[in-house]
Amino acid sequence: MRKIVFLGAGYANLSLIKKIKKKNLRKAEFILINNNSYHYKTTELHKIAARESEKDIVINLKSILPKDITLICDNVKSIENDKVICENANYDYDELYVGLGASVNTFGIAGLDECLNIINYKNALKTAETLYKNLELYENKNVIICGAGLSGVELCGSIATTCKNLGISINLYLVEAMDEILPVYTKDLAKKARNYLENLGVKVLSSHKIIKKVDDKLFLNDENNYIKAKTIIFTAGVKGSEVIANSGFNHKNNRVLVNEYLMAPNFDNCYVLGDLAIVSNFAPTAQIACKQGKYLAKRLNARLEGIEFNEPFKYNDKGSICSVGKDYAIGVILGKTYSGFMAKSLKKLTEIEWSETLK
Repeated sequence: MRKIVFLGAGYANLSLIKKIKKKNLRKAEFILINNNSYHYKTTELHKIAARESEKDIVINLKSILPKDITLICDNVKSIENDKVICENANYDYDELYVGLGASVNTFGIAGLDECLNIINYKNALKTAETLYKNLELYENKNVIICGAGLSGVELCGSIATTCKNLGISINLYLVEAMDEILPVYTKDLAKKARNYLENLGVKVLSSHKIIKKVDDKLFLNDENNYIKAKTIIFTAGVKGSEVIANSGFNHKNNRVLVNEYLMAPNFDNCYVLGDLAIVSNFAPTAQIACKQGKYLAKRLNARLEGIEFNEPFKYNDKGSICSVGKDYAIGVILGKTYSGFMAKSLKKLTEIEWSETLK
């Protein structure tokens, strides 16, 4: 029987798995290898780190996987043309779907690898524990978030509102090298998010390039300008999983330039999706990961049914919504800008949609 292996239980592979037809699950052996027994919603990890909410963010995989999918908890080390090398065993495959997710990219800046981050659930929990412990123990209430993209702004907004609601004293800084936060949006829209954060007491430092971190000092723009903080959180850069670098893929920042069918060059029957796939100029997002998973499910269903399927992967970016605290958001959907209650409602709808997909 053909052995089909999925690596990683993120948005991409779960979108794929949930779209495999029930009748086709009996036509092959299906294995999902993940480093833990749960799926976490990456787009909501800022809520964990800020202790804004933990509701429905972490989901036991066995509660959502079809019974025909075998779950193996193991750490993937590298990939060869016919097998996956893991910490506890090796696994042969006839068909492979690599969706292992992202890792932190500090761009070689000295000291930044010591920062907290929210790249995964465990790190988000560690960030929350360290953040509130430091705020309780030390007179220095400075907290610095490095990077004002979507992740940084969402985290900043969540921390600011949570601390305000709980009456916790904090001096929160948001540091960005660009001249404005949220460079994916227009400056007018980004300015709305900035104003909201500043009204919450956040000190937004745009046009401040991080030079280095030494102990509890973060140097900005030059050697003479720094902020001291016990809690420094890095959200400014990601790259693909180190597994890609440890394998024989042609890659850039641990991401693979896939073909029009999301296949990896120089590998047989190996598909790369989610954060690991380079598709045109699209940034890796949950939205494109879900689209890739659904597309590959169509290919897989057709193949298992003996039907020819030659459609290439196509993607139209519908836009995105950025939460700025518990009660505010901004974004662009289908070319139309939103802010405030409507944007927050749209954000909530996307979260509900994913929860429905997993049922």
